[in-house]
Amino acid sequence: MMSSLVSNDQAPLTTKNCQKSKTTLHASADSTGIVIIGAGMAGSRFAIELARARLQTASENSSSLPITLISKEQHVGYNRIMLSPVLAGDTVFEDTYLYDQAEYEQLGITVLAGVSVDAIDSAQQLIELDNGQTLTYAKLVLATGSSARVIPFPNHDAIGVHVFREVADVKALSQYARQAKIGIVIGGGVLGLEAACALTAQGASMTVVHMDDYVLNRQLDLPAATLLQAELVSRGIRLEVSAITERIVTTASKVCGLLLQDGRTLPADFIVMAVGVVPNVALAKGSGLEVNRGIIVDNYMRTSCPNVYAIGECVELDGELFGMVAPVNQQVDTLVSVLKGALLKDTILEKTLSKNTVLKDSVLKDEGIVVNSSEPKKNWQPFISKPLSLKLKVSGISAFSAGQVDFDESDALNIETITYQQTSINHYHRLYLRDNKLVGAVLYGEVNEGGFYSELVNSSTDITAIREHLIYGAAYCDLNTLNSSNIAKDAVEEVL
Repeated sequence: MMSSLVSNDQAPLTTKNCQKSKTTLHASADSTGIVIIGAGMAGSRFAIELARARLQTASENSSSLPITLISKEQHVGYNRIMLSPVLAGDTVFEDTYLYDQAEYEQLGITVLAGVSVDAIDSAQQLIELDNGQTLTYAKLVLATGSSARVIPFPNHDAIGVHVFREVADVKALSQYARQAKIGIVIGGGVLGLEAACALTAQGASMTVVHMDDYVLNRQLDLPAATLLQAELVSRGIRLEVSAITERIVTTASKVCGLLLQDGRTLPADFIVMAVGVVPNVALAKGSGLEVNRGIIVDNYMRTSCPNVYAIGECVELDGELFGMVAPVNQQVDTLVSVLKGALLKDTILEKTLSKNTVLKDSVLKDEGIVVNSSEPKKNWQPFISKPLSLKLKVSGISAFSAGQVDFDESDALNIETITYQQTSINHYHRLYLRDNKLVGAVLYGEVNEGGFYSELVNSSTDITAIREHLIYGAAYCDLNTLNSSNIAKDAVEEVL
């Protein structure tokens, strides 16, 4: 039996029982072992890393559970972040793939492209595809990602209203730019600014409409945002900040403008909504998994259903959603550590274990594959959320932020700042400190020290020993003194 050494770890989330889907799926099905639904940046990377782990742990007397990757899109495993440079004409789509397409085959991964999953029956461990095919799974991983949020303004479904999320969006928006059309981006966040810059570079006349006081208000402070806005204007991009959309104006069901709350109408041939994303949870919810804004998981990416896991932008952990690359990659690493022990089965040992339940349970425990256990295993790596960093991906513009840079009045009283600025070349650095620890950093113009500051934020390192030179970067700091100081403090705390 192929799955005799596959764990049946019960997820610790018990507030809602996992239910069988309303439609009972066909009993006759292909056996596919570990099935991954979603081949975006999370799903494709997980498939590759799990398959690599399988190769590293394989032995002469072992066979392995097959890995199947299901992609709704025909394009499998491309870097969605690189769509902005593609739209700008700085690179081609073929360069956005995370892995060589031949690598999936070489690693023994079965890829089903252009196929959607219609239903999951978690009781029978079956999934049904939109092509009528039914697959069984030993382990199921949901990497369904997220969809672009669309605000239901009046006429939001008119011809000419777009989002910027997939390859098809790039193709549609490029057509407007090549015809030098007038466009509006609603949303002055990272994606909105990247879209506006890319479309302007390709020939469109663009305006960014943002409801807050300045663009990237969640990532930058006002001085950095002011420098950024000046650069955007110099590139021919109009900015409407503190501007609230009333409705989309149309003629014969086609976009012709955007009406603002102050009564002005901005002309437009097309509109791009860049107002965030919404986790794709419909499939999980319909299958009885516990869902809030995202699919609820624990620190080992387990959902409320046994043998069902979730990673990426579709998940929610302790009320937090995850839209950045770093935490998603950490989730992938966590789940690989959890599931790699379930991949292999010893073909000789299996025959013995199938006849001896006591021996079987003993072996499974020794291998960290305890049946029906909600306890994490010693070789599992828990996912721990860390402060995020951001780097704007626009040619010729360098902006970076890490940690917390926006504070309410009470928090601001405990925050110290260190600032370095060269106005002649538009370089601006500001560090935010609390109790001699770096909690946030904003860099504009020159961002090479971003990684250094991000590491200090994530590690909560006491920077007292290098505080005097910290603003100038790692090269000016005595890191040996810093490490020695923190090691000594850790030792004292351990004794206490």
